[in-house]
Order: sequence, then C-alpha cells, then structure tokens
Amino acid sequence: MPLMDSGWSALFWGCAAGLFNGALSRWALKRTLTSSDAVFYPVFAGGFFYRLCFLAAAVWLLRNEKYIIVIPFAASLLAVQFVFEAVPLKRNGTKRNT
Repeated sequence: MPLMDSGWSALFWGCAAGLFNGALSRWALKRTLTSSDAVFYPVFAGGFFYRLCFLAAAVWLLRNEKYIIVIPFAASLLAVQFVFEAVPLKRNGTKRNT
C-alpha cells in the first residue's frame, strides 16, 4: 500500500511536513533572535533556502504521482509553513518595538 494513495493522505502528509519544517525554522530563528545581525541573517537565509529545497525535493520525489496527489501535498506544506511565519517573533517578549 503506497504512502500517499489519495488526495486526503497527501494533504495529511503535506501538513505533517509543513509542521516539521515550520517548527524547525521557527526554533532556529528564535534561538538567534537576540544574536548579532551577522548570526541572525545567515540563519534566516539558510532557513528560507532549506524550505525551498525541501519543497523542490518533495515535488521531485512525487513527480511520477498524479497531480491530485502533488497539488494537495505542496499546498498544505506551504500553508502550514506560512502559519509559523505569519506570527511574528518578538525580541523583548510582550513589549512593543516602538
């Protein structure tokens, strides 16, 4: 039995992969948020390229599947990752940066 045999299973596995990638990127950024710019920006750029390469590799591995599998997987992967990026990280806790 294949791992992704329907659009619903592709949606589930895309959400799972997006949750992993989003949490990993958020954790790395949170660790370097109070560091200097020389440390923060390479981690930020590395996280961006990591997520992009992960998406490309996942779509490449699914290249022989039907589009009904690839599209829900990629869309749910991107949507769940976006949730982690939409909530801003705060440097000073609950204080505002004004």
